[in-house]
Amino acid sequence: MKKRGIKGDNMKERLHPLQLSILIMMIQNGLVLYSLPRITAEYFGTNGWLSIIFIFVLVNINLMMIAIIYKLGKGRSIFEIIEASVPKWVMVPIYLFIICVWIGIASMIMSEYIFIFKLMFLPAFPDSLLIILFTLISFQLLRGGIYKIAKATVVLFFFVELMIFLVFYLFPEFDFARFTTFFFKGETDYFKGALHLYSAFLGIEVSILFFPMVEKKWTKALFIGNFISTVIYFIILFLSYGFFSFDQILNDKYPVMTLFEYTEVPFLTRAENLCFCVFAFKVLSTIVIYYWGAQQIFGNIIKSIKPDFWILIILASGFILAMVPDTLVDVEMWLKWLSYCAIGIAWALPIFVLCILFFQILKNRFSRETDHAN
Repeated sequence: MKKRGIKGDNMKERLHPLQLSILIMMIQNGLVLYSLPRITAEYFGTNGWLSIIFIFVLVNINLMMIAIIYKLGKGRSIFEIIEASVPKWVMVPIYLFIICVWIGIASMIMSEYIFIFKLMFLPAFPDSLLIILFTLISFQLLRGGIYKIAKATVVLFFFVELMIFLVFYLFPEFDFARFTTFFFKGETDYFKGALHLYSAFLGIEVSILFFPMVEKKWTKALFIGNFISTVIYFIILFLSYGFFSFDQILNDKYPVMTLFEYTEVPFLTRAENLCFCVFAFKVLSTIVIYYWGAQQIFGNIIKSIKPDFWILIILASGFILAMVPDTLVDVEMWLKWLSYCAIGIAWALPIFVLCILFFQILKNRFSRETDHAN
């Protein structure tokens, strides 16, 4: 009887808005941060750091659609909403596509981090051992479910975000003279640049699966988490443009890593190494939430199979995919195309669900009017 009571309490557990804000911020693909100044300079030109504001607005529109779905759907999961109007067998190919993209993007983010880690610290270290380490930790978190993932993410948050305070040691070298009076001038490509910048916010789209697991009035947490991420991105971009010249940013693959190399802290000799190692926690959060999202969709397709089985399938697939690329260039190519697909899912899925909801609302209204007339 005691065990049943514990289980019942766990079933009633809901994600607190504060947990969700931190979770949203931690699951966004922060690894893009290291090359963000170069991306903004390359695709948006001079004073490209301002472009993050426009992407922030786009991401908020994306989040607004998810919030509207939750309100109109009255807290129902998207699977209930979709399958009330569309047969499941029609949706299975779409579900499988989303699963493949999410597992792929998680495995490529893991591979990218491992390749950069090896480049910095252990060039001869086997990739497979680091992939196994990430996979084992992911397995433990996934078995605990979204509530334990959220709690673990809150703890990891304090390790990761404390690193942002190191940038204050760069202020003595900051110079407004390095900024230019020209805005968005140079060899620009706004569309490609927007896609690259948007990839830094990816991870938020998985929040569309949170509906049955959250407290009421939770949607503000989405916007708060995204706002915190944007503020961090903005600070790093602004400092980079005031610390380096425009040409230096263009010619540096990872300007933020170089930025931390110049950080002189009395109690720390190699700030960039510590920051990148601690950043593994944020990478892990992104990987786990994508795997969790894939697990939820698998579980909806075939409900009779235990969740642990899907966890093993997902982790095995992610492990195999992570082993495929041989170089960092290959990983970046994979990640680019998978990010494009993930951006498409982030917009297409909410729009699709909203269309179904409006159809259901109109149908219900028509039925009520017909019944009233009779």
